[in-house]
Amino acid sequence: MNEDKYFEVIKEYKLMAKHEVGQNFLADPVTAKRIVDLAELNQKDNVLEIGSGAGSLSYFIAESPAKAVLLDIDEALVTKLQHDFSSNKNIKTVMGNVLKHDMTPYTKIIGNLPYYITSAIVEEILLTSKATKAVLMVQKEAYSRLVSKQGDKDYGPLPILLSYRGSVKRNFIVARTNFIPAPHIDSLVFCIDFDSKSDLVTAKHLYSLTSALFLHRRKTISNNMEIFLGDKDKAAKLLSLLAINPLARPEDLSLQQYLSLVHQLY
Repeated sequence: MNEDKYFEVIKEYKLMAKHEVGQNFLADPVTAKRIVDLAELNQKDNVLEIGSGAGSLSYFIAESPAKAVLLDIDEALVTKLQHDFSSNKNIKTVMGNVLKHDMTPYTKIIGNLPYYITSAIVEEILLTSKATKAVLMVQKEAYSRLVSKQGDKDYGPLPILLSYRGSVKRNFIVARTNFIPAPHIDSLVFCIDFDSKSDLVTAKHLYSLTSALFLHRRKTISNNMEIFLGDKDKAAKLLSLLAINPLARPEDLSLQQYLSLVHQLY
């Protein structure tokens, strides 16, 4: 099927979009190709597409030399893609929940993430994936939260984890009018280039620690460490050893300070 005809068919799926699982189908082939091109797919890649939907990104993934798994939770759409790419031996379509899917085999991850579980999916990628690159599309507001910096109101466990796992590049905005049905907000495409020096064990410890300390984000780091360790003296000694101000709050600490805590604790 040629590109124009393929995307005309996608537009016909407008009425099938399920609001409860955040389905908005990208209907612009130029944008879809631009997103997939960012992944720089080659024949050595094993790709996971998260939320393949009606196949907007899948079409261009299938045009690449890479092997790919197209993952979606919607049985009807999985059946559509099985039919679309039945003759392509590099493409496998799978029905399933990404939060329960093993991400370890993949070298690249591509996805238009459902807005209602964006954070959960990004968390799963950062804690379990061994990929070298991820190209993701999220709602603009979600991106702003993901890349919050030290001292920002949205700074917390996920932005800290993201900054540990790799470098983030903001690529371009995708207007809501490029989707059917149109969502209420524009989307944004960004890339994560994973740092080969980051490791999943440290990532899990870092996320566990920061999640505990940000549970009471208005408390001082001293009070939070005391709660976390169950020992006031041990908390005070640890902060003193690392020259961390005990009166600072969780959002005041840098990634390097949190990593220092992780290395001392684990």
